[in-house]
Amino acid sequence: MSSELRSMALAALLVMAAPALAEKAPPTDPMTLTAKGAPRTCIPNRANVSTKAAGQSVLMFRTGGGNWFRNELRARCPVLRDDRILIFRTMTTQYCELDPFDVVDPISGINFGICTLGKFTPVKVPKGTRFGN
Repeated sequence: MSSELRSMALAALLVMAAPALAEKAPPTDPMTLTAKGAPRTCIPNRANVSTKAAGQSVLMFRTGGGNWFRNELRARCPVLRDDRILIFRTMTTQYCELDPFDVVDPISGINFGICTLGKFTPVKVPKGTRFGN
């Protein structure tokens, strides 16, 4: 393939990829999100609750009703990353402050350590941000 054809092919790929690259939501610092109420010690643990890591000290929980909660962990959790799964050690129908969770690699099954939940603060997450859908 000539260098001119390679350049044209690369240009075509960039043009096709541009919309996908532009759609990436801007990063959002969870600590700047506006609180919608007082911190809680627990939130319901239902099948439709999703969790996203937001650095090494914060988890974001989204309930089925679209409500968001910021959880400031009891201590930094340096092994927390987006590509790892969280296994919560709760025996109740709630996630609560002081509940431990394991951080595990989904492919190898390696357990990278245990971290601990803090209080749950209900927050407003604007649409178009890292967490808002």
